[in-house]
Amino acid sequence: MRTPAMIARSAKGARKAALWRWVNLPALAAVVIWGAAFPIVKYALAEFPVLAYAALRPVVAVALLFGLLRLRGESLAVERGDWPRLLLAGYGGMALFQLCYVLGLDNTSASHSALLLCASPLLGAVILWVAGRERPEIRSLAGLLLGLAGVALVVLQADPSGSASLMGDLLTLLAALGWVVVTALPRPLVVRYGPVKVTAWLLLASTSVFLPIAWRDTLAALRDPPSLLAWLSLIYSAVVAMVLANVLWQRAVRALGSTQSLVYFYLQPVIAILLAAAMLGERLGLLQAIGGAITLLGVGLVQRGKTSTG
Repeated sequence: MRTPAMIARSAKGARKAALWRWVNLPALAAVVIWGAAFPIVKYALAEFPVLAYAALRPVVAVALLFGLLRLRGESLAVERGDWPRLLLAGYGGMALFQLCYVLGLDNTSASHSALLLCASPLLGAVILWVAGRERPEIRSLAGLLLGLAGVALVVLQADPSGSASLMGDLLTLLAALGWVVVTALPRPLVVRYGPVKVTAWLLLASTSVFLPIAWRDTLAALRDPPSLLAWLSLIYSAVVAMVLANVLWQRAVRALGSTQSLVYFYLQPVIAILLAAAMLGERLGLLQAIGGAITLLGVGLVQRGKTSTG
């Protein structure tokens, strides 16, 4: 005979099991890793030369990704006709994203960086509409206007912690534009070759841009090395955030589909803001917090508009 205590424990276990059926652990882990990367990278940039950090990050990630491909026994080859698209995405998208992400984060707060990078779907929607690739509908237009209003509140309001600047915010928006190129332009190649191989080649292309302009800063960082924590930040950013989190996210998207996985994507700036407050003492003003919420609402409306018309 089951006692009331046994019944209560059984019910609690059933509720917990039901909760975990609704939570996709790879997706949750990926957004936590990405959210934590903003304050972790910001911390290291106080000690690292910015260009050295921007160059070393993809170098480490490229070595790991190509090593992963070899371990899987996959070919590294790309067909000749695919190189123009791959190189354009690498030089015009990935290099722009990597450089402006680090430069922007060096000149703004981790909270601003996380919120503004989440606006990349808004920029992508504008580009597709202007190019005539998609026809906007009412929900998407409303989302775009809301999102842009939210971005304006985040950028134009004075930062209470004093760590954000207009230049840093604009560089971060350029990084978001680069991310739009990275996600849209090589999409047919991702279908053909898989995300790991395409990401590896895109990062290699961006690295070839950085090394000629960053070698002096890189040598300076090696001669007068930053602290162990700064180096651990670099390793976290390259290994955990750029490689492990992407592998986890790809697994989550395969399990959930791109639409459901976006629910987790919206957690990323929330995690970044909370960790930036705990680690760096950053604070968002009330209007900036409202602007961030409006931006995420706008992104959600744009994405829902895409799925309803697609």
